[in-house]
Amino acid sequence: MLLTTGANATSWGRTPPHEPSLACGAIEAAVAEMTGKKPQSDVLPLFYTDEFGFVEYKERSAFIRSMTSAEGKPDESPIIVTMVWPVGKHKAGDAKALYIVGLQRHRWYPEREGSLDPMQIEPAGYQVETDYWLAAFSGNQIVELREGRYYFDLLDYDKRLEGCGRG
Repeated sequence: MLLTTGANATSWGRTPPHEPSLACGAIEAAVAEMTGKKPQSDVLPLFYTDEFGFVEYKERSAFIRSMTSAEGKPDESPIIVTMVWPVGKHKAGDAKALYIVGLQRHRWYPEREGSLDPMQIEPAGYQVETDYWLAAFSGNQIVELREGRYYFDLLDYDKRLEGCGRG
């Protein structure tokens, strides 16, 4: 007969503390899953929320296409993580953490009106686009990536996570 103490019995369900030094690798892996470069984990699947809502399993292929092509043309290069910033104050031992992730892609744009002058026409072509996503961690696993164009308003530029991204 195996005897357990109360401490051992309750530790099974406890989420380990989040370790910021592991965040960059987890974010890079999540972006690889999000763009189809790496198969999605069946153990702890990620939940993506784009501007249209949660991406359900049956929508995954269309979501990957939307993240890797535009107007029927594949992106010129893969999406890269440019920078990562923590949101709020993380205390040692906390299991949950949030990060804002800057993602950059070279996507195709069709010919379109200029932004300031309606008479100016922007030619079709590839253009760099930066989007911001919120990565929610439970322990050292990302449980959700949520797209948000205005997350950069929450950034504290001085608190950029070192070693993440190419920015």
